[in-house]
Amino acid sequence: MPVQAAVAVRNLEVKLGGKPILKGVDMAVQPGDLFGLLGRNGAGKTTAMRCLLGYLPSFQGSCSLFGVSSHRIHQVQEPYGVALDPPGLDDTLSLRQNLELAQIRGGIQGGRSIDEVLELVGLQHRQHNRGDRLSHGQGRRAAVARALLGNPQLLILDEPLSGLDPEGVERMLQLFRHLATEDGVTVVLSSHHLREVEDVCNRVGMIEDGRTLLEGEVQALLTAAGDGLQIRARHPEKVQQLLSQAPGVLAPPSCHGHQVHVRVNAQFDAVEALAQLVKAGAEVEEYARQRASLVDVFHLALEGQPCAD
Repeated sequence: MPVQAAVAVRNLEVKLGGKPILKGVDMAVQPGDLFGLLGRNGAGKTTAMRCLLGYLPSFQGSCSLFGVSSHRIHQVQEPYGVALDPPGLDDTLSLRQNLELAQIRGGIQGGRSIDEVLELVGLQHRQHNRGDRLSHGQGRRAAVARALLGNPQLLILDEPLSGLDPEGVERMLQLFRHLATEDGVTVVLSSHHLREVEDVCNRVGMIEDGRTLLEGEVQALLTAAGDGLQIRARHPEKVQQLLSQAPGVLAPPSCHGHQVHVRVNAQFDAVEALAQLVKAGAEVEEYARQRASLVDVFHLALEGQPCAD
């Protein structure tokens, strides 16, 4: 029997004030996934999340949580937590009072306590600060703490890393990884920090100009993109000629002055290729292979896309 998807979005389209905002967004998240909804600022990530949560009821396509349409989100039986941008804290209350209010409004009993979620996000020392006394990054962490109250099986987090310092980013990523791998919580997070989320997400979807560019397993996307090989040589034309015929080269090499760049897969023998370049008299001055990243995946996907309207 097929496993019920935690989140399913198909051909999502949204117009606001007659202007197309989303033009075709797809997202499939299975239970236990740590899914990254990635893209540049303004790409449509927040709008897609708001549709999913039923905050924007007028859209084309379909959105569902645990098989329940976003139009009937109040009927979802599984507990889930949400942290959107802005965090939506009451500035007249302390952080602890905000969390107490969330417990009351959500009817939350059992599961993670206020003390536990404050410790998880590292805000115990700020619990008596009013909402307007928290920094931007602390507000984001406070929103995540609120989403963690009780026993949510799904977390939907909009830009939870925005405004955090490097230490805060690492703490939150470790938390998300633990929630997914150890506690079995499904995590959906949006972010424009592609490099940061690369090592924690097992699946990603990439959005540009309101459309899904691609979606898939992170490792499969990285493998398909191939590693980058940068070569600087006094005779770049010889480098291009040799690499064009080498096994494992994914596309014709590009040349900018004396610098040659090419993408290669696991079949490419870097040692043998360098030996051939030396033998051919290319006079190589620099030879560096760079592991593929989600940034590479994103830019490669963009290359075949039309310009934004």
